Amino acid sequence: MAMNPFVVDDGDQSNPFASTDETRINPWGGGGGGGGGNNSGSTPQLAGGGSRYGPSAGKTATPPPATPSPAAARQSTATNNAASSSSSSRYKTATTTTAPSGPESNSGGAPLSREMELQRREADVAQREARLKDRERAVGTHDVPNWPKFKPMIYHDIEKEIPLRGRWLVKRVYMAWILAVIVYLVNCIAAFSLLVTNASSGGVTFGISLLILLVGTPVSFVFWYRPLYNGVKGDSSSSFFFFWFNYGAHLGVAALLAVGIPGGVILTLAQFKNNLPSAIICMISSALLIFEVFYGSWQIKSASVYFRSRGMSAEQAKTEAVTGFASSKAGRDIAGAAVKSAVANEVRRT
Repeated sequence: MAMNPFVVDDGDQSNPFASTDETRINPWGGGGGGGGGNNSGSTPQLAGGGSRYGPSAGKTATPPPATPSPAAARQSTATNNAASSSSSSRYKTATTTTAPSGPESNSGGAPLSREMELQRREADVAQREARLKDRERAVGTHDVPNWPKFKPMIYHDIEKEIPLRGRWLVKRVYMAWILAVIVYLVNCIAAFSLLVTNASSGGVTFGISLLILLVGTPVSFVFWYRPLYNGVKGDSSSSFFFFWFNYGAHLGVAALLAVGIPGGVILTLAQFKNNLPSAIICMISSALLIFEVFYGSWQIKSASVYFRSRGMSAEQAKTEAVTGFASSKAGRDIAGAAVKSAVANEVRRT
């Protein structure tokens, strides 16, 4: 029958794993039990009296943990707190340095921030443009003066400022103004010929014609051509009435000049007996004056047709005139003076 090597025979009490060296002393022994500390035939003892093959066999005995002193415990706690504070401060610094703030902390990050900045700038630009448009409507668009060419003082551009529907009328009246300037010049030359040929009242005639040339040229532009220009440009009824009144007066003066004042028909016939070249110049001047009267009458009729076609009326012209006068500086001054006078009278009554 085979013997079980893991079963200890009751008849043999010796430890099969014990050292055969009879002289070796058990280092775990307590020094007693059989003189000389020989551990043969006896159960090895652990420090503290435990059996080597007891419940704790095969485990190394660990000494109980030492209880720290109160001073050491306080020092260890202070050290741990300092380390924890240092670690927390480093974490906060790193978070402050690396974590984006504001809109950049969103999932979009920097691209979202740039998009919001672009939207803000676009809103600012739109607001500025709206402000500029309001200012232009209040003050009016300022263009660089381009007329007259030799010394620009005002802005004048028929193709740019005048609507297509009324451009033909403005061009005709502009030609009428150029014709008036030519008539003034030729009339002055005819009067000078009368002065040179010693015609009767030649000096006075030349003086009047020179004054008409120098003063009539800018006055005619400002008082009858420019009102029509602005009337067609802005559909202003009051400007049309201003044009009719002043241009009618101009044509009346031209008719008087054509009849008998310098360069007129009467002096022309008289000059044929005195000096033929001077008489021819006076005849040309008279013909131009007569042509100007007929051409101007045609333009007045054309302006009337355009006025009615645009649905303008005398009532609208009256309203525009009152509104324009009230908004002008003179109108505001008069209104202010009237208010002050009314308040003073009311104070005196009370």
